[in-house]
Amino acid sequence: MSKQIKITTPGRVVVYDEDNTPPFWLKHPVALVVIGLITLVGGIAGLAFTDWGRATLVWLGLGLGLVVAAWLFRGPWRSLRAGEPASVWAGEALSAFGWGAEIFLFLAGTPYVFWRGLDTFPEWAPAVAGMGIGLFTAIAFLGVRLQLRRPLPALDRTPRSARVLFNTDDAEGEQDITLRYRGIDGKDHDPALADLIDDSWRDRFAPGTTWQVYAFGDPKLADTVVFLTEAHDDIWRKGYKLNGVRLGGESGPVTPPGPGSPFFRADSKWVFES
Repeated sequence: MSKQIKITTPGRVVVYDEDNTPPFWLKHPVALVVIGLITLVGGIAGLAFTDWGRATLVWLGLGLGLVVAAWLFRGPWRSLRAGEPASVWAGEALSAFGWGAEIFLFLAGTPYVFWRGLDTFPEWAPAVAGMGIGLFTAIAFLGVRLQLRRPLPALDRTPRSARVLFNTDDAEGEQDITLRYRGIDGKDHDPALADLIDDSWRDRFAPGTTWQVYAFGDPKLADTVVFLTEAHDDIWRKGYKLNGVRLGGESGPVTPPGPGSPFFRADSKWVFES
């Protein structure tokens, strides 16, 4: 990390120099992670041996759970202020509530159980806990369903030439074909391909090959995904990937795999805004 430093000589002359020394946390990230984990695990283990320590863990879990819940609710609050449709911010709020409640109960409930002791709880307590987890999970998925009810953003139906940058798999093993094209704003963008290409056709998308694509009309979505145009309806698709458009992660298979775009077929389950 480069930063400018000010040096004053004995003659009161001010000299500016560049300090290119990276900060300590960038030079030794592995050591810091290891030390942090040892400290965290050691601290939890130490607190777990005493009654006051276990009580402290409960209060720490309550505090951390509230922080996580507040962080999750930033999304729906921003969507509400931005004037997004009710299905968007309400869906985000339900998802935040469901996942936040589960995290909250885990962080605070686990140390509370060990503080009180398993033998102090009635036999039906685990069933209640399981029903609570199931309820909060259902609420979270209901929020996801609400968000998926809205149509995809409007497309710019101008075919654009896009060049494949790389064709690989991401960390989750999902197909990742990234292309570069000149957007409606006149700038180069590097989105992923929304069409998941069938394995028998994938080798055609070698780096450097060019394809005709459609992009979203909103320049803010220029780096999310692009869609193969009807000029490539002979290409077989096996699925779709819309990560970052409506949700952080949204992908799945097309059943059965076949030629043509899953987004532009007459029976497509997707609708684009006009």
